[in-house]
This record gives sequence, structure tokens and C-alpha cells, in this order.
Amino acid sequence: MVGALEYGLLAVGLGIGALVGWLMARQALSGELLVARERIRASQEDAEGNEQRIRAEVELLAGRIAHQSTETVMRMAEERWKSEQKDAEHALDTRKMEVENLVKPLKEEMEKMIKFNNDMEKERTGAYEGIKRQLKELGEKTESLSTRTTALSTALTTSAQARGNWGEVKLRRLFEMAGLSEHVDFFEQVTLEDGSRPDFVVRLPQEAVLPIDSKASGAHFLQAVEMDPSPQQDELLLKHAKAMKQRITELSAKAYQNTIEGEFDHVIMFIPSEAMAASAFSTDPDLMEYAMSKAVLIATPVTMLGLLRTVALYWQQHALAEGAKEIYEVSRELYKRVNTMIGHFSKVGGHLSNAAKTYNDTMNSYETRVLPQGRRLDDLKVSETLQSALPEPKDIEHLPKE
Repeated sequence: MVGALEYGLLAVGLGIGALVGWLMARQALSGELLVARERIRASQEDAEGNEQRIRAEVELLAGRIAHQSTETVMRMAEERWKSEQKDAEHALDTRKMEVENLVKPLKEEMEKMIKFNNDMEKERTGAYEGIKRQLKELGEKTESLSTRTTALSTALTTSAQARGNWGEVKLRRLFEMAGLSEHVDFFEQVTLEDGSRPDFVVRLPQEAVLPIDSKASGAHFLQAVEMDPSPQQDELLLKHAKAMKQRITELSAKAYQNTIEGEFDHVIMFIPSEAMAASAFSTDPDLMEYAMSKAVLIATPVTMLGLLRTVALYWQQHALAEGAKEIYEVSRELYKRVNTMIGHFSKVGGHLSNAAKTYNDTMNSYETRVLPQGRRLDDLKVSETLQSALPEPKDIEHLPKE
């Protein structure tokens, strides 16, 4: 028991000793910890002061460096900017010159184009004004023509004399187009012995003539063309064909062959409208054959112009033939006169030949009978006194042709 107690007390003592030692160690450590804390605090305060000082120095140094760097950078930037500006100006000048060289032809072309457009605009304006003026005049003329056409249509449908005058005016125009002259190639309104009077008489070569009558009937046709297709229109067209046939009969009965001087086979009945003739032929297909049997030839403006041009050509050929005939007569007379003149020349040639022969005989006599005596006188020095010698004779070598 004692042993166990001792061991217990020993354990307690050891525990208390350990506790005391721990407390003492803890107290010592606490003092050292306080000192360390003081030192750390002091170090922290020193560090904070150094930090502030270093920060101030760094800020000051940074400011100086920043200021110096800024000046350097600004200077370098300025120098570089000036260099780049100079290069840019040079490049700009070069580019500007290149652009000008490129744009100059375009500018010239644009100026030409602008000038051309301006000129075209002026011409267009002038042409437009001209067209407006012409359209206005055309409108006025169309209105006037419409009025005149209406008046003409009224006159032609109501007056036989107006229809006759219309045909005569148109026929005169055809004469002009064919190149025929009044009182030379044709005569108008010739009154014959029996009182009849054809509208025109065309002269032909070799005393031939061509009588023309232009008073063709057309009242029924002019009325019909103003109507729509209907039985009434057909009736008017039939009357038109009958009236034309009646006119053919009247022309044939006038017997111009007995009163007009000159030869001709047919009388020309002029119809001043192609449509007027075509309508009659369509309504009465035998109308042309009937006219030919009556020695009447129906002519429209187209066929009449062809006929009159043929007449003009016939006169030209006749003039050429007359000229050729006159040339033949003149040549024939010239040949006779030249033949007579050659006869006279032949006689002159004979006389010249005889004269040359007589001359040569005389020269031979002179050479054989006179000249020897003259030479003897030369030998006697007589020619020196006379200061001339007898000439030597020369024969005529070229005689006229027989």
C-alpha cells in the first residue's frame, strides 16, 4: 500500500512539477513573445515609414522619368511626325501628280463630252422647236387641207365642170412631169371645124397626133366611196361603170379622126383616179375591150405618165434621127465640095509639074549654053570687074504628085 501511495505521490509531484515548469516556460515565452511583438511592431512602423519614403521617392523618380520620357517621346514623336509628314507630303505630291495625269485625259474627255452634250442640247432644242413649228404648220395645213378636201369632195360630187377641171389640172401636171411643153409638144382646148374641142392634142413626129379627153364621169363613184358597203353602194358603183361606158360611146361618136389634122388610131380617155378606173373595170370586166372596139384607150395617171414619157422619148429619138439625117446631108454636100476642090488641086498640080519641067529645061539650057561662056569671062577676069560670078543652076527635085 505504501508503495502504491509513494508511486501516486511521485506521480502527483511529477505532474505538479511539470505543470509548474510549463507555467514558468509559458511565462518566459510570453515575455519573449511580447518583446518579439514590440520588435515586430517597431519593425512594422519602420517599414511603413520606409515604405512611405520609398513610395515618395518612387513617385518622385517616376514623375521625373515620366517627364523625361514624355519629352523624349514627344520629341521623337514630333521628329517622326515631321518626317512622316514630309514623306506624306512628298507621297501626296507624287500621288497628286499621278492622279492629275490620270484625271487630266478624263477631264479633257469630260469637257469634250460636256461641250458635245451642250451642242447636242442646243441642236435638240432647235430641232425640237423646228419640229414643234413644223407640227404646228402641219396641223394648220392638215386643217386647211381637210377643209379644202371637203370642199373639193362636195364640188366633185355636185359639179360636172369641177370634175372636168380636176382632170385637166391633173393632166397638166402629168405633162410637166413628162417634160412636154405647151404649144410645142401639145395644145390645149383646140376648137375643131365642127365645134368639138378635145381637152388636149399631143403632137407626135411625122405629123401624127394624140387627142386626149379628161372629162371622165365620177359623180357616182365619189358618192359611193363615202358610204359603207351596202346594196346602195353597189348600185352607185354600177351606175359609175355605166356612166363611163356611156362616155366611151360619146367619145367614139365625136369622130375626131375626121376633124383633127394628123394620123392617130385611138382617142385617149383620161380618168384622174386609179381607184375610179379600177372600180369600173371590176364592176364591168368587159369595159376595156368595149373601149378598144370604139378606138378609145382608157388611161389612168400612172399609164398616162408612162405614155407621155414615151412621147417625150419618141421626140428625143426623132430629134436624134433628124440630126443624123441633117449630118448625112451635110456630110454628103461636104464630100461633093471636097471632091471638086481635089479636082482643082489636081489641075494646080499639073500646072506646077509643067512649070517645074519648064524650069528644069531652062536651067539645063543655062548650064549647057550660057554658063560655059560665063566661065570663059571668069577666066578673062571680067567677073572681077563686075564683082560677081554667074550662079550655078539648081534643078527642082521634088515635083507635085500626079
